[in-house]
Amino acid sequence: MIFRLGVILAIFSFIWGILKFGVVLLRGGVPMSYPLSLAFKTVQYLLIADVAIIFCQANPNETLATSITTGLILLMYFIGKVQKMQFKTMMSIQIQGRNLTDTVNPKMGIEFGIVALAMAVFGFLLWKPEFAENAISGWFYKNIVDIENTPIFGFIFKVVGFFFTIGMLLRMFNALSIIFSGRAFGNRDNDNNRTNRNNGRQDNNHFDDYEEVE
Repeated sequence: MIFRLGVILAIFSFIWGILKFGVVLLRGGVPMSYPLSLAFKTVQYLLIADVAIIFCQANPNETLATSITTGLILLMYFIGKVQKMQFKTMMSIQIQGRNLTDTVNPKMGIEFGIVALAMAVFGFLLWKPEFAENAISGWFYKNIVDIENTPIFGFIFKVVGFFFTIGMLLRMFNALSIIFSGRAFGNRDNDNNRTNRNNGRQDNNHFDDYEEVE
């Protein structure tokens, strides 16, 4: 189930990328402004949540546990995209040697707000799955399944889905290890303080070459 969800997300990203590229072409090759990009991203995340519910409903072995697992994978997927965007922004700042303008610099509060909205919609549709059925999400899911069943493209996306699944599982295990180790609740600060105290003791015990020792 997790592996197939990775394939579904990979194919969805492929279709959405084609649609977004078409919009850019219609705009004469002008890149999207940040507000317009946010609007597209909001629609994208909401559609992903909708398609994920249809995926759960189409699974003959669908249970509450599988739905919750699907939700966790979606959450890791969304957070991973935000972190990737943060990394690209930091690299752009380092390469350009200056701060990005407000029109380009992403607003992290808004970005995580979109993630929270998508997960809220996923939870609502999990409670009321009848609202997940609509023409747009149905079109996406039908084309995703058709591409998945295509011999060549289906195999390619299954390979992509495999590595996607591995990445999601590693991210989930890493998040769980942080939570259970206590680093998510401030223990990291205690470790840093302890390290700083140890470094302070070492500095106090260190004598300069020109210091006279009695």
